[in-house]
Amino acid sequence: MKVRALMGVALAIAIGAGAWGCGTKKPPKPMTPVVVEDAGVDASEPEDAAPKSLYDRLGGEKGVAAIVDSLLQNIAGDRELKKTFAKTTGKRLEDFKKNLSDQLCEAAGGPCQYKGKDMKAAHAGMKISEAQWDKFVGMLTAALNEQKVADNEQSELLAILAPMKDQIVVAKKK
Repeated sequence: MKVRALMGVALAIAIGAGAWGCGTKKPPKPMTPVVVEDAGVDASEPEDAAPKSLYDRLGGEKGVAAIVDSLLQNIAGDRELKKTFAKTTGKRLEDFKKNLSDQLCEAAGGPCQYKGKDMKAAHAGMKISEAQWDKFVGMLTAALNEQKVADNEQSELLAILAPMKDQIVVAKKK
């Protein structure tokens, strides 16, 4: 059906062009190109500029800090996860926030460098379950939504963090 319609359009154009060629009508005047001053292109940015890093798209240092703050507020409001973090207060909480911010910053391509323990050592003895992991990821997703992080950036960040699950969650004994 589409081929037939395209052929019809092509035939109409050919007949029209043929009519001009036979002298029955004057050919149309050539069109003068119109120059538009601002066609919506920002001349200050080069066209081949590299795309922004995930870190930049998350809002840089302030954006990452806001995500971490929202996440910790969400955890504090959850009965189960609140217990997991019960001993994380005072200096421990400040160190945790710094490490988590640095970790997210580095993972997202920012200038920070995570200097904390590897995930297996950091979570040793905590007996983190699959359900706790899922709840934490849900809390992180809620924090990203609260900070109005777009779906693409959320997916990208969660995909970067997903491999940590194997180092954090203790496998259930069979």
